[in-house]
Amino acid sequence: ETYTLRVDAGNFRAFKILVAAELNGVSIDVPSFVPGTDDQTDDFKSQSPMGRVPVLTTAAGTLFESNAIARFVGGMNPANNLNGAGFFEEAQVSQWMDFCTKEIDFPACVWMYPTFGYTPANEAATAKAKKDLSAALKVVEGALKGKDFLVGSAMTLADITIVSSLVYP
Repeated sequence: ETYTLRVDAGNFRAFKILVAAELNGVSIDVPSFVPGTDDQTDDFKSQSPMGRVPVLTTAAGTLFESNAIARFVGGMNPANNLNGAGFFEEAQVSQWMDFCTKEIDFPACVWMYPTFGYTPANEAATAKAKKDLSAALKVVEGALKGKDFLVGSAMTLADITIVSSLVYP
């Protein structure tokens, strides 16, 4: 089966999905998507309640929210354990993905969005975002002390998600 990912080019939230797909041998089509145009269609709005990307179309229906899509794709080849090996590791992967969303994505976006012209520059907000991101990365660094991966003994979506979120900052 081929899946279709609706997302604008270069969107960091799609990186974890595409990396998981590559590692699991999952074919994902990523057609051209123009924000401000393609996300305004009734079809797209029916698939994404908040009108945001990414959205994955599957034979069973659509999925929205990048972490949910990444977990879906990450679980398509269970032998690779991208979602974690066993119930406890799966929870740990989810823990780091949720941590990333709040503690890394948010300050990274506050810092980078003015650079991309998405929001006006705000020196105080940028300084706080850099401080908050640094604090989050110290937590990640501490968790990695003495080991190569955040969860278990191999790469999981925990690692992939955090690396994907750090591409631009």
